[in-house]
Amino acid sequence: MCDIEFDYDAYERFCDGNNKQAREFIGGRFLPVSSWTLGRGTFGINSRDKEPMLAEQLEAIARVMEAPNDWIPYLEPWHGVGVFAEAFGCPFEWNDTDAPWTRTIVDNIEDLRRLKLPRVKEAKLLQHVLRTTEYFEEQTNGRVHIAATDTQSPVDTLSLICDPTWMLTEIADYPEDFHRVLSGITDLIIELTLEQRKLCSKPVMPGHTIWSPGIFGGISLSEDMLVMLSPDYYNEFAKPYNERIADALGGVTIHSCGRWGRLFDSVKQTRGLTMVDLAISKAYDPGPNEPEDIIAGFEGTGIPVQVRADYSDIEKLDVLLSSGVRLNLVMWWNDDPKARERMYFDIKERWGKYHQ
Repeated sequence: MCDIEFDYDAYERFCDGNNKQAREFIGGRFLPVSSWTLGRGTFGINSRDKEPMLAEQLEAIARVMEAPNDWIPYLEPWHGVGVFAEAFGCPFEWNDTDAPWTRTIVDNIEDLRRLKLPRVKEAKLLQHVLRTTEYFEEQTNGRVHIAATDTQSPVDTLSLICDPTWMLTEIADYPEDFHRVLSGITDLIIELTLEQRKLCSKPVMPGHTIWSPGIFGGISLSEDMLVMLSPDYYNEFAKPYNERIADALGGVTIHSCGRWGRLFDSVKQTRGLTMVDLAISKAYDPGPNEPEDIIAGFEGTGIPVQVRADYSDIEKLDVLLSSGVRLNLVMWWNDDPKARERMYFDIKERWGKYHQ
């Protein structure tokens, strides 16, 4: 077992208690309120090497458990957002001061048509993800939940392979060529995720930044291009591939940064959708969503909405807490456990006044 000091027994008790309580969410009698951290600010830098990454993530989990919290802490083999794009040949650059990145390689139709569709066994960074997953599993003796890597959706990954402006302006002219690549990305996501799960005693779902208490299946997809897409674009070039992933992996949770209310109706129609994730506070996003738009889009649908918020926006939170949206709140991290505890119980009390 990993020689990093970590209380595995306390962790298992914490997760077991939260998993039992989370079942009440199905009946609408429970509001999850979570606050979690990735580490002490060196998460992106440590993403290069699995040893310091594990140490930082275990320390972060211990900090999460210092205060009342409905989060189910998990490890994540995180090597940046471009691991699937790298498989298609995008240069991958590690950074000594921040997270790694990739560079696009396609800005014309000839280059798009020349792209080869890879397999996991041929992809350097995807193999790195699998080795990190295996290391996390071995070092913790299978006692800690492990999530899939940060999985960018097929369209998001396409925007890392192709120049985004060229992609957005040309995709309607060459739909068959873009569909070929989107299909290949989808196959790669499914293949890697299934291989990752086989390596884990406790694979957590949906994973990546999403509340994952075991009552949802599937995978978390980062669909950050939503802020730039029209409903028609999403329906033709994103929805079919998200649905294929949902069919293969047991569902999808869809996250997007930015204000994407005009896509709520389209995303709601995604087969296999288990949750959406968005922000209402600038602490999480410079272009946050408005509570009224969220209520208009999701009230009465039964679709869980994970809302990222800062306690300073308590008036916005009150609007949502009094609504019929099926909420799951993730609050901006405060280093002080006592501050997190006060926030947790205050929000629970506010919600209880509206839902007795």
